[in-house]
Amino acid sequence: MAQRTGRALQQDRAVQTRKKILNAAAAVFDELGYGRATIADIVQRSGMTKGALYFHFENKSAMAAAVITAQIEGMSGIPPHQLALQQLIDTGYLLAYQLRKDPIQRGASRLAMEQAAKDLDTKRSNDLWLELVTGILTEARRQEELRTSVNIEELAWHFVASFSGIQNMSQNYDGRMKLTSHLKVMWQYVLPSVVDPVVLAQLELDPDRGERLANSLSSSGS
Repeated sequence: MAQRTGRALQQDRAVQTRKKILNAAAAVFDELGYGRATIADIVQRSGMTKGALYFHFENKSAMAAAVITAQIEGMSGIPPHQLALQQLIDTGYLLAYQLRKDPIQRGASRLAMEQAAKDLDTKRSNDLWLELVTGILTEARRQEELRTSVNIEELAWHFVASFSGIQNMSQNYDGRMKLTSHLKVMWQYVLPSVVDPVVLAQLELDPDRGERLANSLSSSGS
C-alpha cells in the first residue's frame, strides 16, 4: 500500500513538473517566438533543471508540438450543448478569452504564425483545429442545423482561417482585449448564410460566454 502511494505521488510530481515546463515554454514562445526562444530561456522561466526538461522533452520542437496539442486539449472540457453550433460558438469564445489569459493558448497561437522555423510543423495547429471544427459541423449537419447547401469542409476551413486572422489583427490593434467582440461580429455576418433560420434564432452570441465558460471549467477542475 505504501509502495503504491509513493509511486502515485512520484507520478503526480512528474505530471506537475511537465505541466510547469510546458507553461514556461509556451510563455517563452509567446514572448520571443520559436526561432529566438532557447532551452536556456525555458529552463530559467520554469525554474527547473535542464535535466528535468530533457527528461520530459527531447528538444525544443518537441516542446512546441506539446504546446500545440495542449491547446486543443484545453478545449475538450466544454460541456456538450443540445445545439452543435452553440458548442462551436462557445469554443470560439472560450479560446478568444483564454488567448488573453492562458500561456498555453497564447504560445500555441504564436507558434501557428511562425514562418521560418524549419523544424516546426506550423500546419499542425491548423490541422487540429480543422479536425475539431469539422467534427462539430458534422454533428450540426446530422442534427439538421445547417442549410443543405453548406459544404462542411469549406466552412470549417473558413472558420479556422477567419478566427486566425481576427485574433492576429486584434493582437496588433487592441492586445486581444476586444477579440470576443470581433468574433461576435464575424458570427453575426456569417451564421445567417449557413445556419437554418429556426436554429439561428436559438443561438446565443453573448461575448461574455467565454469568460463564464472559463470560470466554470476552472471551478470544476479545482
